[in-house]
Amino acid sequence: MKILVENSTWNNIGDGFYQSALFVLIRKLYPEANVLMEEGPIFRAFRPKSDWQKKNALHLMDYQSADLHIFSGPMIRQILTNYKDKIKQIKERGEQYALISASSAGISDSLRIETGEFFQKYQPLFLSSRDQETYLKFKDYVKNSYNGICTAFLVNKMLPVDQLDNNFKFFISSFYRELEPLYKINGEVEIKNVELDRKETFFGLSHRFSRHLNRFRPVQESVKGYKIVRVNQEVSTKFNHINFALPNSFLSFNLLSYLALYKSADFTVSDRVHSCAVSLAFGKPARLFTNSPRAGIFNRLGFDHKKDNGIMYPNLEVIDTEEEKLSSFIKSSI
Repeated sequence: MKILVENSTWNNIGDGFYQSALFVLIRKLYPEANVLMEEGPIFRAFRPKSDWQKKNALHLMDYQSADLHIFSGPMIRQILTNYKDKIKQIKERGEQYALISASSAGISDSLRIETGEFFQKYQPLFLSSRDQETYLKFKDYVKNSYNGICTAFLVNKMLPVDQLDNNFKFFISSFYRELEPLYKINGEVEIKNVELDRKETFFGLSHRFSRHLNRFRPVQESVKGYKIVRVNQEVSTKFNHINFALPNSFLSFNLLSYLALYKSADFTVSDRVHSCAVSLAFGKPARLFTNSPRAGIFNRLGFDHKKDNGIMYPNLEVIDTEEEKLSSFIKSSI
């Protein structure tokens, strides 16, 4: 059996967390199968705007075939735009496709119905959501549906991640919808003692423009001997005055380097869903600053980001249990 697992559509390195963990999970569950990585829709990853750019793009995934194709992420809203033709091709060839760690967060009701009707006509082998909202919205359209989890929570179990020098004391700050906050710690260096002076924007500008001014924020390298490591997951940003605006800014094309930081940090403070998810996966607390529908991945595992000022504490036992349940569902469906 040949299985292709989508692993390319990275709008930021966080997409690589759940896609790479999923790839290793499938290889673990099917050691005798030929499990390989599949290219995803180029329009999802790079978002070309003009017609001539779209016309010139080579869609490598059109030339990949397998017994089973696995797609993942917040892509259900894109089924009718970026995945429709590929899914039709898969079905015409007599192949199968499945959705794992998938989300429809933020989908409109009209698009939900239209997408659900497409699923009924081109039925996936199964759908495993990464948040309960997605499961509830599509379980009546997809015959074999499971209220699953985001596979970003499995990075510690699936990927080989380095432990950094114990003398390197730091916590992670990762923001992309607002400017870098200023930090103050009252008492011991613990997540519950962190105070933030947040600044959403300069001069009322949208973040698209305001982010260029982040370097004019007060320079703060450390607090009480702990470095503030500013993890930048937007690998597609080409402006280095944004990428390296403040001390200890980190950017890499190696997702394992990012994970080594999350594994070795004392805690994470972020408005990024997957920054907090992988921090919890490594047994470290995280504080989330966002009301994005994508934060539903935490509710599914019992992490409540709406209490305690967004602070969540790890529960590796529940992650282990949910991994076993997800694995059993996948094995029963393939």
